[in-house]
Amino acid sequence: MEDFKIKGIKHKTLKDTIYSTLKDIILNDGFPSDDYINEQSLATQLNVSRTPLREAMYDLINEDLIEFRPRKGYRLKQHSNEEVKQIFLLRAIIEKGIKDPLFENVGSHDVQKLKNIIDDQKQAMEENNSYHFMQLDKEFHRNMFMIAKYNIFLKSYDVFHNLTILIGSKAITKQGRMKDVIQEHLDIVETIETNNKASFEEKIDKHLSMTLEALGSIDYLS
Repeated sequence: MEDFKIKGIKHKTLKDTIYSTLKDIILNDGFPSDDYINEQSLATQLNVSRTPLREAMYDLINEDLIEFRPRKGYRLKQHSNEEVKQIFLLRAIIEKGIKDPLFENVGSHDVQKLKNIIDDQKQAMEENNSYHFMQLDKEFHRNMFMIAKYNIFLKSYDVFHNLTILIGSKAITKQGRMKDVIQEHLDIVETIETNNKASFEEKIDKHLSMTLEALGSIDYLS
């Protein structure tokens, strides 16, 4: 193996920086949703060349966060009610699917970490910071996958939750929804702490159904 050689790790590319910047803007409800923005205008605003921008946009399109139309440009991805239901159905499948390994692997320090995230959500609610609140929501659920050590499920979850943030950024601002989410998270943690597997699935279903209901006019898994 003496002839084995590998190149050194490169610094973050411009394309990666553009991707991260735009993804943050998209998930913070700052990207055009009604009108299209063309590539040249976007490149000018970001002060970057069009080639790395196009590469970054391609990744965001593949993640279903934005869409592209020739001679028009880019805008926020529009999801139909049927697509939204599919996103939540898939979330329900994978989140309930980690039940056994989650309960087998969880320790007291894991439970405390989940509670700490909920405390941070309470702070975000008091500050009316909906974007940070939703990022903490993602962190809460990601931690359950990490406790379960289901890394493949975690990768899928990341995609689904990004779409949940994209779709639900306005729903979370509805009066009382943040408070409800905190209680739903507390209920989930309680089932883990008391080793109540049957109730865990019930609480996950309730959490997802309430989130979907907050979007309006969509019935959970119907």
